[in-house]
Amino acid sequence: MKLPRECLLGFLVPLALAEALSAQSFTVIGIPDTQNYSEFYPAIYAQQTAWVVSQIAPRNIAYVSHYGDVVNHGDRINEWSVADAAMSTLDAANIPYGVTAGNHDITPSGVSGSNYIPAYFLNYFGPSRFAGRSWYGGASPSGMSSYQTFTAGGMEFLALHIECDGALRELKWAQGVLNDNRDKPVMMTTHRYLQDAEDYTSGVPLVPSGRYPSIWYSAEGVYAPDGIESNQIFDWFVRRNPNIFIVQCGHFHEEYRQTSTNVRGNPVHEVLADYQDDPNGGDGWLRIMQFDLGASRVDVESYSPYLNAFRTAGESKFSLPVPFQNYRETNPTVVLQQDIGGYLNTHDTWISQASPNSSYGNNDVRVSDDDVNNSIFSDAQGQALIRFDGLVGPGGNSRIPLGSTIVSAHLTIQLADDIDNPLYDPDFFVHRVLVPWSESSTWNSLGNGLQQTSDLSPVIASFSGDNNPNEDGLRRIQVTAAVQAWADGAANHGFAILPEIINGNDDGIEILTSESANALLRPSIEVVFVPPPAGIAFCTGDGSGTDCPCSNNSAPGLDQGCRNSTGSGARLSSSGLASLAHDSLQLIGTGMPNGTSLFLQGNAMSSTPGGALLGDGLLCIGSSLIRLGVKTNSNGGSRLPEAGDPAISVKGAIAAPGERFYQQWYRDPSNFCTPLTYNLTQGLRVIWQP
Repeated sequence: MKLPRECLLGFLVPLALAEALSAQSFTVIGIPDTQNYSEFYPAIYAQQTAWVVSQIAPRNIAYVSHYGDVVNHGDRINEWSVADAAMSTLDAANIPYGVTAGNHDITPSGVSGSNYIPAYFLNYFGPSRFAGRSWYGGASPSGMSSYQTFTAGGMEFLALHIECDGALRELKWAQGVLNDNRDKPVMMTTHRYLQDAEDYTSGVPLVPSGRYPSIWYSAEGVYAPDGIESNQIFDWFVRRNPNIFIVQCGHFHEEYRQTSTNVRGNPVHEVLADYQDDPNGGDGWLRIMQFDLGASRVDVESYSPYLNAFRTAGESKFSLPVPFQNYRETNPTVVLQQDIGGYLNTHDTWISQASPNSSYGNNDVRVSDDDVNNSIFSDAQGQALIRFDGLVGPGGNSRIPLGSTIVSAHLTIQLADDIDNPLYDPDFFVHRVLVPWSESSTWNSLGNGLQQTSDLSPVIASFSGDNNPNEDGLRRIQVTAAVQAWADGAANHGFAILPEIINGNDDGIEILTSESANALLRPSIEVVFVPPPAGIAFCTGDGSGTDCPCSNNSAPGLDQGCRNSTGSGARLSSSGLASLAHDSLQLIGTGMPNGTSLFLQGNAMSSTPGGALLGDGLLCIGSSLIRLGVKTNSNGGSRLPEAGDPAISVKGAIAAPGERFYQQWYRDPSNFCTPLTYNLTQGLRVIWQP
């Protein structure tokens, strides 16, 4: 029977919608602590990973995360061999996965204070295991932490695995990874992070459930050298990285979850799952996380392939709201922080009216205070200065090209001590500095301190010395106007932070500096921007035709080459980003006859002023010319690269930031000007960024 059109549409539209939604859905599997399986129940461990592989297609499994404590005794080869065999099932299926090092993996028996023995974990689950895997992003210098990337539901994700207790050395490396990957939502996994003690005390909060409390660290200590507490992991790392949407952990036998907030006000879900005290070493429980990007939700279930059963408690089956688009930047983003990701050009100091000839460039704090002496007789001001060199510029090592549009910019500082004074709540004011200074500058060398009328811009931002909640020293300050001024060509002399001048000797603030021993708390700047057009036209002629090869070959416009048989000149333009990290530059030739054309790259403009005569046009580029590719023009033009072509940076052998110059040669068989029958577009100057 033929259905009416209305009925057919009513059937097809929901079907199409369901297909579209399913295309945005996929599954991530969590493997909680397997320590008892590795020692006593190897068949359960093998059954877990075998089930995961069997469900890759039915459940569209995109990634697997192991929460740590792979083994029970970090120095027993037989346990590592069991784990190796079970996880090799995932290797054979080439499913992306990551493994966290737990306390039992890095000590002989998981007891704090015992020997730290990372060699076994590195041997079995270090970087060498994942060599050649396209989804393996890399490891920390120690090899004990790692990251992976995977694409699912039309979005690229980053999974970060941090060694037990989040050692500062590991988080410093991880910060560099996340700075370079602000375009990806991040799933973080570490081992010891949350606890659910109230389940052991009949709901009485002797120790409130949540992140591990300091009192427990006092008794238990940390397992990894340089390890820190879980509240510090959150305060110093998790909440400061706006692309982390979830932190997963094991270690503590229980299920628990809580939701916190990051610096942008978005939720960060913190989720614990560990079943090691259940029968049979944990009964084989896994976490199944169904991601639905269209619905902005992650649905979580707990399933055991050993029991072929689901857990039904509220902590076992639940949904997490995740507005995924809020955790990624779609525009290029630069984050600079001293000695993170190789950046070493932060400069900061303070100048003191009380010690006008003293410099403080090597101190680990910078002072902003209306009276550094706290005297009732006179006020002596302290002014703090911070600058990030190489942030904006015309090329070279600058991260943001001149002419960019700044979408947002934030300066992040850490106060050594939140004021928390019940009598005063002073504000502090951020200015753009208009005069040069260095870390050796003093109050006197800068002319009796920085003067607001001549040395500083008007106030661009302000913040309170007393944050809420108390004892929170983080300040994230919006400085978009300042960075836009630098992108528009103003000199970057950094920021000054000045105190509010109130009689009565307010408290001042001390700001941790680029010399701080804790790299995570050093000043940083984060800038989201839209770059200017990648190419700038040159060698365009003056419109008179006198600079083209023959008298009737006038240049028709400011951005076109010499006239051709179409009656106008041909133009070379570009789209995408001339960035070695985000390589999407495409050269676009238009306004030429159909036929053969050739894209060229040079290291400099032509040594002949205005370009050298070549055929009916002008060769405007020179110095080590490279033929990027031959194309056939259609509809008056062509593009490079097209599908299957190498990226321009690859074909042009561009290994470092800097300038390159482009032009397109093309055939013009109509003998418009001379019998040479070929012509060229104008030139295009491109500044390649990092």
